[in-house]
Amino acid sequence: MKTVWRNTFITWLSGFAACIVIGFIIGQIMGVLLLYVLGTLYWQLYQLYQFHDWLRHSGKAAPPEASGIWGDVFDAVYRLQKKQRKSKRRMRQALTRVESSTTALKEGVIMADNQGNLEWWNNSAAHFLGLVRPVDRGQAITNILRNPDFFRYFSQKRFGEPLVIKSPAKEGVYLEIQTTLYDKNDHLIFIRDVTRLHLLEQMRKDFVANASHELKTPLTVIKGYLETLDMFKDSLPKSMQKGIVNMSEQSERMEQLIEDLLLLSRLESNDKREENQWHTVSGIVQAITSSTMPILTDEHSLTLDIPDNARLYGSYKELYSAFSNLIVNAIKYSPDGGDITIKWEANQANGVFSVKDTGIGIDPRHIPRLTERFFRVDKGRGSKTGGTGLGLAIVKHVLLHHDAKLQIHSQPGTGSVFSCHFPTSRTRTDDIPAQITSVNTQTEE
Repeated sequence: MKTVWRNTFITWLSGFAACIVIGFIIGQIMGVLLLYVLGTLYWQLYQLYQFHDWLRHSGKAAPPEASGIWGDVFDAVYRLQKKQRKSKRRMRQALTRVESSTTALKEGVIMADNQGNLEWWNNSAAHFLGLVRPVDRGQAITNILRNPDFFRYFSQKRFGEPLVIKSPAKEGVYLEIQTTLYDKNDHLIFIRDVTRLHLLEQMRKDFVANASHELKTPLTVIKGYLETLDMFKDSLPKSMQKGIVNMSEQSERMEQLIEDLLLLSRLESNDKREENQWHTVSGIVQAITSSTMPILTDEHSLTLDIPDNARLYGSYKELYSAFSNLIVNAIKYSPDGGDITIKWEANQANGVFSVKDTGIGIDPRHIPRLTERFFRVDKGRGSKTGGTGLGLAIVKHVLLHHDAKLQIHSQPGTGSVFSCHFPTSRTRTDDIPAQITSVNTQTEE
């Protein structure tokens, strides 16, 4: 580059010196210099015209012949053009491969902007949702999927868990939708056919519901005979008395298990749901604590920190079931007594019902599985506490019905905190003074 500029500068100086000599000889130095400058300017403008014309019409053609600075400029731009064309070709090939592989996927893939307007989709997505190119391009996805569950899922950005809905284009097909945000909150939506899994899950639910319902009748008969035997227990040998007591305890446990299974089945199927209404949180909790007083020991300390003006919108029976499971668990898993705090807090983001205990605690690695049916951290706890292993599964489904979520914080030996987070649309505060109630079960000697 320096050599080109040096040669150009020398050539220009040589021409300037020659013009001075010629002008001196003919006595027209200024005229000759002016002609030299005009000629040089014309030459530069001509080279610029050639450069501009080549850029506009060159395509892949080689640059025109030129020397000096302009020749170097032509060559440099030509090299850049070739490099750019090569990069575009590689990028085009990569995009073609990505598009071809994505199109071949059995799962549907949709790209939408940050407003949810459709930008691109593969053939599987078109098959599942009935999308048509180019008619649906630019349409809001909520206009295509006119499903209330999907509208809430998409508008409230509940992308933590997948959503299962019916296909709007294929009868009897169930789709699982998973959304991921990328770039500037654009949406990458994956759609999977889960019809077989859905049918298997429905079969499982139906079996559990039917089996639980059918078990109620024989269990009622067994309990009736056990109650009759219990009336004559004192006249029987001690070995038989112990057997009657054990059978009575186990029949009670089985009855509770069947009731929990039936309740869980109703929650999963949304059958016979109670109409949602506004309820006082303190009223629900006081009804629960009254019924749980018999299982409290002399060492337990129960504190209620719930304002009387706190209101929650939902099903009383379902909320009662969820809250009672959390409270009973806190009592049962604090075997040596301890402090149990039941609290309600409300802010601009949500309303939180929490149950805190100082019991045995849970290893954090087990927390993700706690809401599974029959899951137990310690397999021996069921017989000790009398639980069915369905309590937290019931809590999970009740909270799903109330647009809420469960959070669990626990460490072994330090206790646990179970908190239910409700959206502000389901909470309100009436203008009634707050009140904190403390109930201590310790008795005087």
